[in-house]
Amino acid sequence: FLYFIVPPPTPLSPPAVMKPKRWASPDKIMYLVIGLAVGFMVGHAVGGGLVGGGRKALVARLAEMDEKEGRIEELREKVAGGMRERGRLREKEKILEEFLEKHKEHVAVHEAASDSHDIQADDALPDSTEAPLPEYNVNSLELPHHRAHNKTIILIPSNNGYIQFAFNIICSLRKLRITNYVLLAMDTDVLHAFQQRSLPVYTDPDLPYVTSKSAAWAESNFHKLVCTKLVPVINLLKSGLHVLLTDADITWRRNPMEFVRWDLSLTFSIGSCHKSLPDNVDLTKEKIAKLNTGFYFAQAKPEVIALFKKAYQICKKGSLTGDQPAINQALHQDMMSSQKPTYTYGFFNGCLFANGCVYFKHLCGEGPEYDPVIVHANYIVGRKSKIKSLRKHGLWSTKCIEGEGASGSSSG
Repeated sequence: FLYFIVPPPTPLSPPAVMKPKRWASPDKIMYLVIGLAVGFMVGHAVGGGLVGGGRKALVARLAEMDEKEGRIEELREKVAGGMRERGRLREKEKILEEFLEKHKEHVAVHEAASDSHDIQADDALPDSTEAPLPEYNVNSLELPHHRAHNKTIILIPSNNGYIQFAFNIICSLRKLRITNYVLLAMDTDVLHAFQQRSLPVYTDPDLPYVTSKSAAWAESNFHKLVCTKLVPVINLLKSGLHVLLTDADITWRRNPMEFVRWDLSLTFSIGSCHKSLPDNVDLTKEKIAKLNTGFYFAQAKPEVIALFKKAYQICKKGSLTGDQPAINQALHQDMMSSQKPTYTYGFFNGCLFANGCVYFKHLCGEGPEYDPVIVHANYIVGRKSKIKSLRKHGLWSTKCIEGEGASGSSSG
């Protein structure tokens, strides 16, 4: 290679005798060897660099493939583990199904007994340490006047369908040592049941009986029943007693008389999911809420009696469903009249006097920090569902109702 690039030096004078050139002269061989050596070294350097870079890329690629393969193997293990766990759960379900199938008769008997316990009235309401009842005319107002305190009587209407709720509220009253209450019998069955247990019960002489044992909400019998609740309230107010009416499906946790607003003629519990409402607001006009007649306090004033009489006539003659919308309409008529009413009305605190929406939806809190005065199990349809909800929240006095160690001085 070098021979042809750098030829050997030419002599200064030609030789005397020209000899033929040899192909393999020593200088040509020397330059050829040197060229081969240099070419080998350059080629090795260039080729080695290319091979080295390719080798590194190949090694990196192989490492990446190994990592992915490891991940795939890990996922396969997880899937296999999940399938094994699913298989175990299916096996357990199969065992449970076989057990229930084998013992289905016993399960059915147990469920029937449980339902019966929830629905049927208990025969063993415990005795109370209250003073024995005097002899009185049950079809008169003698008993309410005898048991009233500070001219105030707590009225608990009940029919046979709600007899177990009546027992529950009596248990809560005994725990609080409250004695100025009376039970208002809405049918003959519940009257006899209360009398057999020597409970303070009476009937209103002007009250038409609703004999249905299960007047459920939204049934015609129910609305007839709640409409007639106005009659005994009117008669008690006319006799000079202030009335604190409470439905039987309410559990008392504290004495509500400490929260009665004597500055108002009427104080209602809130019937909507509001925590508070302003005084003397026309609820029908504003369309913001409804009052609740399941718990309210009414003072024995002529203007209050007149309002309740008007509400009863509206309820009896119109198509309204019960005393609650009837009172709302009577209030609206008085508010729209040119002569403003002389009575005043307002509301108990919605968190302290909690209805079913506020309490069971935890709108005011939950746990030990939340301490309402009463809890109303409205917003829950059906006696069994009401009992289940009250029991779940510790508001159902099972031992007291069953008669196990509960009396006027017990904890229930």
